[in-house]
Parts: sequence; structure tokens; C-alpha cells
Amino acid sequence: MNNSHFEAKMPSNIALIKYMGKKNSLNNSPSNPSLSYTLSHLTTDVKLIPIDNDHDKLDINSDDKKKFIDHLEFLRKKFNVQQHYEITSENNFPSHCGLASSASSFAALTKCAINAFGITNISTEEMATLSQKGSGSSCRSFYSPWALWDEKGVKEIDLPYPKLIHHVIVVSQQKKCVSSREAHKRVESSLLFENRENRTQTRLHDLIHSLSTEDWEKSYKIVWQEFWDMHALFETCDNFFTYLLPESLTVLNYLRQYWQKNHDGPLVTMDAGPNVHLLFREDQEPIAKSLKHHFQEMFTVL
Repeated sequence: MNNSHFEAKMPSNIALIKYMGKKNSLNNSPSNPSLSYTLSHLTTDVKLIPIDNDHDKLDINSDDKKKFIDHLEFLRKKFNVQQHYEITSENNFPSHCGLASSASSFAALTKCAINAFGITNISTEEMATLSQKGSGSSCRSFYSPWALWDEKGVKEIDLPYPKLIHHVIVVSQQKKCVSSREAHKRVESSLLFENRENRTQTRLHDLIHSLSTEDWEKSYKIVWQEFWDMHALFETCDNFFTYLLPESLTVLNYLRQYWQKNHDGPLVTMDAGPNVHLLFREDQEPIAKSLKHHFQEMFTVL
């Protein structure tokens, strides 16, 4: 890399216990704790090029454009930096369709800005907290492979599965009908939201225990219940909506039947979008290849 620009690449992550609802929208502090697995193969690359200008430039057509500019401005004020930049951002996976592109994007922007500003005496925890201001879930992308996030902060957590095989079945690359930011607001009107924090606390405790004791089937059941709980919030809020497509249900029904027949299979989850994430143990590589081959006949599989 030459001295004329700064660059950072950061991964996405997939939550098995979901972040949905905010206690404080100013710093994106979560209403409930979340547990995520870092997806090192799904990344965003951000470059900052110093420019002679009185404002930053971002040449992408995206809903994140204003958020990106605002976040860089927040970071500049935080560190008293006057320099402005041209920002380029590139994912190696589809954006705005429920694959957590905002997590990797804002993590990469934050890390790149810190590098560009010449800040060296900053901890990972501090960077994650700064990134959270732009996108809540981005704070988890600073930790790998497992991250635990609650209103006190985010940290790495040690679990017996340091390397899982991940596939995402992309049933649609269309832009989401409702942004994640809007979804966080709407779900608060659901009657199911009132006890959401208690349910996630219980599931988090149970999932950490089942993963720690390598009870894979129990982990599958908890993860399955959790993503359906989140999607039920979307369906039962006042201004209700859905991310689920008929193709999503086709995939989910096949995976449910696969587990019922084989008593083994991937952890299955969905984010705020129509696409389905699968996580396999390393010893399940033949299963992962088989399921990938099956779904590739109908969909893109990353």
C-alpha cells in the first residue's frame, strides 16, 4: 500500500442470539445480549484517500452513504482531525439483503479511519465501541471467532468450536423491504417484545452451555427457536412486515426434515432478511458439501 491512501478489511458476523431492539439509539446499545460467530470469508474493504476538500466524498449509491459520511465525521470530531477523505467501500458479498454488510462495512470504516488518523494507542474494545455508533452489530466483527455483546460492551468468548464451516443460501439479493434500523424501531410495538430480553437471556445461557458441552442438537434447537422468535416480532408489530419469501420457507422446511431424518445437520439461522445461514462442525464437511450441492441447483450459495 502506498502512502496516498489507507485501507482496512473487516469481516461480517452472524448472530445466533439476535440483537433486535435498542435501549439507546444514539449509541445503538442493545435491548438484549447477543452471541455471534465471525464470518471471516465475507468481508468489506474500505479505503480512505486524503483529499483537498471541505467535505468527505463517497461515490456509492447506497442507503449507507449518509450513515458512512456521518460516522466518519463523528470519528473526525472525536479525534480532532481536520483532513477530509474520499471513501471507497467494496464487499465480496451482496449488500442490503440480510447478510450483515453494515457490520463489516462500519467495522472496516472505523478501523481504516483510526489508521488514517495515526491513532496507535487504542484498544480493540475502544475501536469496537466507536464502530458501534455507526452500526450496532459491527462491534462484534472486531472479535473472532465468537463474540458476546450486551449493554456493558462486547468481548470474545471461548467456545469449543474455533472453526465452523459457513454457507449462506442466498434466495434473494433484492434490497430489503424494511431496513434493519427501521426494524429495530418497529418491533418495540409488538406484544412479544415485552419479554424478549428475558427470553434471550435464557437462550443465551442455554446456548453457551450446549455449545460448551458440545451438545450440537440442543444448540441447533435453540438457534432455530431464536431466529423464529425474532421474525415473529416483525410479523406482530403494529406496522407488521416480513422478510420471509416462499423460497426461504422451502429451504427451512428441507433443513428441518433433514434434521428429523438424520438427527444431525447444521445450525440454521436467519438475519433480518430472506437468506438462510448454515454453520457446520469441521467433521461435518461431507454434510456441508452435500447440502451446498443440493441448494446450488436452485440458489446461489456463498
